[in-house]
Amino acid sequence: MTLLFLATYLDRWPTFLADLFALIRPAESTSQTSFNPHVSLLFFHFVIEISEEVADQVIKGARQFSSERHVRDARVRDAVRERDATRINEAVLTIVADYAERLLALRKEAIATSRETSEVLEVVDWGIRTFGSYAGLSRSWNIYLSRTHLRTGWVDINLTVTPTTIPLLFTLLSDPSLSVRMAAAGALRRIVSKGLKEPADKLRLIRVLSLGQVLDSLEERTRAEQIARGDDTDEGEESYREALGRLLNVLGLELIKLADVSYSIFEILNSLTLFKGCSRR
Repeated sequence: MTLLFLATYLDRWPTFLADLFALIRPAESTSQTSFNPHVSLLFFHFVIEISEEVADQVIKGARQFSSERHVRDARVRDAVRERDATRINEAVLTIVADYAERLLALRKEAIATSRETSEVLEVVDWGIRTFGSYAGLSRSWNIYLSRTHLRTGWVDINLTVTPTTIPLLFTLLSDPSLSVRMAAAGALRRIVSKGLKEPADKLRLIRVLSLGQVLDSLEERTRAEQIARGDDTDEGEESYREALGRLLNVLGLELIKLADVSYSIFEILNSLTLFKGCSRR
């Protein structure tokens, strides 16, 4: 399906994604009010495959360089940004929000089966992974910030970092499900780690996220839970604490980059108060 998209989207089938969105939405003529889980997962895997094919530097670096493929990938990225980036992001986040609400409702219902809960969890998990596959590869910063346009990435960050998406990610960052928490941590790490031409824009992004405060709270909680477990090691929770550590590490590295460019580290930390509790550790 991804290969068909890459072969036809630019010139032969420019409405490929628009047609796909029309197919995955619940039909108005039926009583179905939410997205089908199987179709949702198909859509998520499809978007991830596109991201990996045209934007993932690890995958691109593992292949023998082809100037034809390089030009095609750039044209596909530009075309998606101009035609369908908003639709992709809207579809992904709509499905994630829908299933996150269903997950909350199922957890409150005593009659919910483990199969139902597992199915909904899978959609939320892959939805966040899909969001992360393109959220950190951005070309412009128009968060609650000033407008700055860069044509060097995948999806506009003003679509991915908003007053709606960040609270959703922070909520999922402390979800009872380990896989959902790990996916949320990965998405946030990608957002933080992508660079900008203007250091001031990256500084505004870090201010908006206020990750230091969030990570400090999660560190306190997970450390207390670890102490309470004693010698009973929970490998899943240890993996989650490691994921939080990687996220904090990326945040620290980005601050150091800012210090190297045009800011003193003391000015940055004083203005952001990011490491209130984390600095002790």
